[in-house]
Amino acid sequence: MRIPLLIAIPLGFLTVWLIWWSCTRKMDFLTPPSEARLEAIRAEALASLPISQTRNDAISIKVSQPAQEAIVPGPIANVEPVDLGDLTSPPVIDNYSNRAPDGAEKILLLAAALEKAGSFQRALLAFERTLDLTQANPEQLQTAITAIQRLKPGLPKWNTDNDKALPIIIHIGTGKKFAKILPDILEKITIDLDSASSGLIKSSYKLNIGRSIQSTDAPTPVALWFTGPEDDSPSTDVLSFTSDNTETLREDLLKTIFNLTRGHLSKSTAYTPAPEALDDPYAALDSHITRLLWQEFGTLLNPK
Repeated sequence: MRIPLLIAIPLGFLTVWLIWWSCTRKMDFLTPPSEARLEAIRAEALASLPISQTRNDAISIKVSQPAQEAIVPGPIANVEPVDLGDLTSPPVIDNYSNRAPDGAEKILLLAAALEKAGSFQRALLAFERTLDLTQANPEQLQTAITAIQRLKPGLPKWNTDNDKALPIIIHIGTGKKFAKILPDILEKITIDLDSASSGLIKSSYKLNIGRSIQSTDAPTPVALWFTGPEDDSPSTDVLSFTSDNTETLREDLLKTIFNLTRGHLSKSTAYTPAPEALDDPYAALDSHITRLLWQEFGTLLNPK
């Protein structure tokens, strides 16, 4: 006997529903299982897993001892070895100029490697190239300046032959107020410049005292410029300042000398301008202007 579809389909759904209802009517699908039941389920699951033959596997390890500290590589641990070049030939004042296109970072790495190798004169030259031939950022400039201030005092002067030093003249124009004290100050400044240039320039001075400037009440103007030793030698621009304090006169002169030297080099050469002097003007003359730039400065005023 064949059962019509209109009866068979509802009976099929009814049969499924009756079976589901009879099997699940006593089950609670909404209330979460208790902690005891969850623990029992975990135990049953662990018991059903195969036993591993590896004792210290990733699942069973418990951290029972302090973890070892991570080994952090040094800042240049992964950097390729630096080519130090030929360390046997005598260094020249423009050493490592050919590496300047590599950038300040690589020049500083070279300088640090040379210093570590004990080649201090070459290391100083490399640090100087960071200043005069690269576009270093402020942090890189400070790294190079600090290194120059550390290395330069312990090394001999680049030029120890006074006859080979490039002569320059410091010209001072001022009034009578400073006429008596300026010679002693300028004598010391010529020694300062000899030291800062590492013996590459030999400076002297000429005082031009103006009789018309006689007032002792107002600050006294002081004009300063450089020339070579001959009457027709090239000249720098003239920079001036005013002062009424004899105790700060030497510092004011050194600051003006730094700015004048820096400005003349920036105007007359393609080298990177020396970093500006923020505090001690003598320290800036000694470390911000490299020995190569001192030689260039002396050459500009002694073109013959």
